[in-house]
Amino acid sequence: MSTVMSRPGRTAQTENPREAPHVDDKRSRRDRLRSVMARQETTLVMVILVIGAAASIKSDLFLSEDNITEIFRSSVIYFVMGCGAAMLIIGGGLDFSAGAVFTLSALMTSKMLVSSVPWPLAVLGGIALAALIGVLNHLVITYWHVPPIIATLGVFYMLTGVDNLVTGGNDVLPLPQVVQDIGQGSILGVPNVVLIAIAVGLLFWFLLEWTRFGVNVRALGGNRQAAVANGLRVTRIDLALYVLAAVTAGLAGIVYSARVGAGQVTAGGTGTTLIVITAVLIGGISLMGGMGSIQGVAIGALLLSLIDNALVLSEIPPQYNSIVIGTILVSAVAVDHLRRERIFRKR
Repeated sequence: MSTVMSRPGRTAQTENPREAPHVDDKRSRRDRLRSVMARQETTLVMVILVIGAAASIKSDLFLSEDNITEIFRSSVIYFVMGCGAAMLIIGGGLDFSAGAVFTLSALMTSKMLVSSVPWPLAVLGGIALAALIGVLNHLVITYWHVPPIIATLGVFYMLTGVDNLVTGGNDVLPLPQVVQDIGQGSILGVPNVVLIAIAVGLLFWFLLEWTRFGVNVRALGGNRQAAVANGLRVTRIDLALYVLAAVTAGLAGIVYSARVGAGQVTAGGTGTTLIVITAVLIGGISLMGGMGSIQGVAIGALLLSLIDNALVLSEIPPQYNSIVIGTILVSAVAVDHLRRERIFRKR
């Protein structure tokens, strides 16, 4: 008599061996979606869409091509300066002299331009001056052991005095027409200043995300003691970061002067410095260092420009702009604190 051996009961996984990978894929996609939705950049994009929708209802001019172009054009200065500031903060540094570097580089470049210096040389001269100020910041902080906030504030006030000595308190104008054409012109409908900002953003994104330097910057900002213990050349990295922050501030000042056709004594200053730092922090750059992205800075700069534009079109008094920006800044720093707590709790 033959016996019939019954097969063991199959589990849900053995009945369909392809089902488990399918479930894992769905779970992986769900986790990736949650990760994207949890990013500060995603939240900022949603805020931009909400503000844009409200502004378009309030004013028919908001969605016009000219107004959208103006929003992007207005965000250029904050973004260009923010790229260098973001790298520095991610690396654990801080620079409050940016607004004065902005002004001095713009004024010195403008003085060279009105003195018939070829514009490429004048621009390089203004950027070189900004780089020297970055070296000065680094020397004061590293070798005199002055805290970054005090050192850069001191340099800020020194440069403000130099601005007035150089110009006698008067704007430098008019700039050569070729420079104004660069600052005010466009290519295929895209303003030249926006193209410059895109180029700067791509360069800093590449440096931060795809180079050894970017990895070292994050490591330095995340844990300076560990970076030193692992043999990173901390002094050189700090020097590069302060120079980059100053160079982007100087470049932004030069771009602004080309756009308005003059080197303005009142441009830059404390207000510009604080707005740039606000855009950087709103964009997800952690004030404690080690975390953040260049695309976040771009969104933060665009959000501030959008808020200012929407309030003007809605005929809302300008003081409300400060209230809104201050509220967003405090919220951004609070979110950053909660985000860091969650990350370290998981570790």
